[in-house]
Amino acid sequence: MPDAIEIDGRQLTLDKVERIALGTSVRLSAEARARIAASQAHLEGMMAAGAAIYGVTTGFGALDGAPVAAEKNQAQQRNLLLSHAAGVGPAMGEPAVRAMMALRLNVLASGQTGVRLSTADALLVALNAGLVPYVPRQGSVGACGDLAPLAHMSLPLIGRGKARIAAGGWIEGAKALEQAGLAPIELSGRDGIACINGTEQTTAIAGLALAQACGLIAAAEAVSVLTLEALGALDDSFDRRVAEAKPHRGQLDASAALRRLSAGSASISAPRPGRLRDALSLRCIPQVLGAGRDAVAHAIATFEIEINSVNDNPIFSREGDWITSNSGNFHGQAMAEVCDYAANALTTLAVISERRCARLIDHHLNGGLPAFLIHPDAAPGENSGFMIAQYTAAALVAELRQRSVPGSIQSVPTCANTEDHVPMAPLSARRLEFVVATAWQAHAIELLLAAQALDLRGVPAAPALRPLVAALRLQVPMMVDDRLMADDIEEAEKCLRTAVCGPTASLPRVAWQRR
Repeated sequence: MPDAIEIDGRQLTLDKVERIALGTSVRLSAEARARIAASQAHLEGMMAAGAAIYGVTTGFGALDGAPVAAEKNQAQQRNLLLSHAAGVGPAMGEPAVRAMMALRLNVLASGQTGVRLSTADALLVALNAGLVPYVPRQGSVGACGDLAPLAHMSLPLIGRGKARIAAGGWIEGAKALEQAGLAPIELSGRDGIACINGTEQTTAIAGLALAQACGLIAAAEAVSVLTLEALGALDDSFDRRVAEAKPHRGQLDASAALRRLSAGSASISAPRPGRLRDALSLRCIPQVLGAGRDAVAHAIATFEIEINSVNDNPIFSREGDWITSNSGNFHGQAMAEVCDYAANALTTLAVISERRCARLIDHHLNGGLPAFLIHPDAAPGENSGFMIAQYTAAALVAELRQRSVPGSIQSVPTCANTEDHVPMAPLSARRLEFVVATAWQAHAIELLLAAQALDLRGVPAAPALRPLVAALRLQVPMMVDDRLMADDIEEAEKCLRTAVCGPTASLPRVAWQRR
């Protein structure tokens, strides 16, 4: 597998996780294999010596005072997966499940979990074989780890649960293994708990959302400039000197992007008598987009620490001389906090986009354009133009606000108060996922309106944005008479995503660099 991504417990990045999620194979590094084998030997030595080990010689959670005999260990680990696979709701998508499998494998590669090498290999082989476990989206509170979803992920390895191969339907785990040419494994030691005691549902969902957020920010910058052009806005709001006077990294970068995208514009101009200032939805684009950039950058930095950490308990030292059962590394608070932070910032991108949409269709505010951007050859009243497109943008923003309560403060005690504080990190990750998808839709609507406004003015977009507008017009002609608006919005989103994330992207997505 020459193109396979190496898993070593230390060097996964957002880009690598996204590539694995979309189908790239993985391999364990030689160093990771040696560390896993050493950790396995450490655990087996403790078991042979009769040492007390949480989750191996004891029960789990509030049952940690219940002894488990050595001859019952395999049954205990198997039963753990069966009982903890208590998820509900729709299944996670294949990319997120693949990411989850790779992320858990990366934790096992740390060599600090006590897992057997054969179990880590079983997870690796299943991932590379295209086996996709059935994992319900709901059921995790984020501590002790994403237990229910990771249990569902692990069940097919022992021939239980459900899974599918490639584009096939859901079948029994044993049949899926057979179709993939694999055999079920037997769990022992702490294999079961090592597979489920971490934050990998949270990080899988959050990571893919953050990858999409990088594209969203680039799209928002491009669409913002088109609106600035359509409204004949001023250029000094994103002047380098303004950004340097308030040097947040995000604002500096957003201002630079706006200058690059607007270079050569025939419509954006310097301040002039009678127009010294723009409305805040135009003037404060660098501050709002900059805050979004900073939030996403911080979230990605936290994500990359999280995925290269030992998210487990107990934790074994790499030297083989120490173990603790009193670690809280399975707790997903750090990810919950940054998912909520990024979700708030990206919600604001949609909020300000909707305000620009409202300005574009309002003939009192759009600088002489027709009401609702109705074409001069179409009769107002008989035609409504883009009236309801703005309604849709408003509805999207309202729903984002409705979902604005952070997941990270929603702790509900579990496990007979043994686990009396939990982070609800998966809720925050799913919220971020929803916010990113919704903000893409909001900016697709703004793209439609800005392109119509430019066409009505008869002025071209800035050179850097002409490929985007041309691609849009191939699928969505300028509107004269009313037509099915939903189709246009859908095509606009496809064009916008292709321009940023496609193989021939004219607007490459924001590249995050470690700060």
